[in-house]
Amino acid sequence: MHEGAISTPAIRNRLLSVVPPEELDILLLPKLEQVSLPVGTVIAHAGDSLRHCFFPENGMISLLSVTENGNTCEAGYTGFEGIIGMPVFFGKNEMPYQALVQAPSDGFRIEADVVLSLFRRNGVFHDAVLRFAYVIVRQMTQTCVCNHFHPIRSRLCRWLSVMCERSGNRRLSVTQEFLSRMLGVQRTSIGMITHAMQADGMIRYSRGRLEVIDLEKLNASACECLTIIRNEYRDFLDDKNFSAMSTSRQTQASV
Repeated sequence: MHEGAISTPAIRNRLLSVVPPEELDILLLPKLEQVSLPVGTVIAHAGDSLRHCFFPENGMISLLSVTENGNTCEAGYTGFEGIIGMPVFFGKNEMPYQALVQAPSDGFRIEADVVLSLFRRNGVFHDAVLRFAYVIVRQMTQTCVCNHFHPIRSRLCRWLSVMCERSGNRRLSVTQEFLSRMLGVQRTSIGMITHAMQADGMIRYSRGRLEVIDLEKLNASACECLTIIRNEYRDFLDDKNFSAMSTSRQTQASV
């Protein structure tokens, strides 16, 4: 949904915020389209050709691996720090995963060719994208470890903690079926675990409505991946070379 002219101060997305003003005003702003995406929106399916990229300003978008028979499991997520459409930078115009909106997300939609042209200018945007690519790889490898070695309960606590943080809401509309798809486990396992968490006073759950009662206990019960991935995102956002509207470069040519 287009909402009119876009001004530089309105941009919160981390990757767009590092684009120098002269490039932002001339190359991007005239072609950016503001959109609002509700929960459940599929931005792209696995295997889709990428004609547009999406830069979130808020919310949470899950990156889901999909099997041949349609089963899914969350491999990662992103929000205001990143972009949906990373494959265009790698010379592969095809989505390797499904991008699903988990928490309402406002942001900017733009043609993939425009974003790729900016990336090929080898400026600060180029370096920020490569740095973000590392963050996503780090997150996905940690998620792989998590799915294999960590108990379902601690994984569920991690997922709910992230959702509360990204949505800004402790009341979530999530069914047991949905949670089992996100974690790649049996629905019966989710049922037993949520019952135990409710008995512990951590959550209140009934008919697809889950409310986090004790967020501190929820965070403490999450596996180590919560902190590892959160710190990775924090380091990326706090990188001094990526000050908003900076013309500096992160990468340095070797002498």
